Amino acid sequence: MQHINANTKAGSRYFNAYNRSQRTSLAQCYETYSSAKGQAEFLCKLTMKREAGEGFRILSFNTFGFTCGWITPEGLRVETPQKSLLIS
Repeated sequence: MQHINANTKAGSRYFNAYNRSQRTSLAQCYETYSSAKGQAEFLCKLTMKREAGEGFRILSFNTFGFTCGWITPEGLRVETPQKSLLIS
């Protein structure tokens, strides 16, 4: 997992995306989506529960994938199709 300082440009960009987002599930993003995306959402929500996180939100999405985030005691946790991030 990559750590990013919340005071950097990248860190503030993720926090802003999280604060702007109102979407809490893939069903709010896609009319239909692949089983791979559904499985990824399930695993992200499972990870959130294991980390005592809350506030699951979809930060961005397109045809190929999505980025989601949630708040943990350590900071903002972000999952992209390529990497896992902790912004604190």
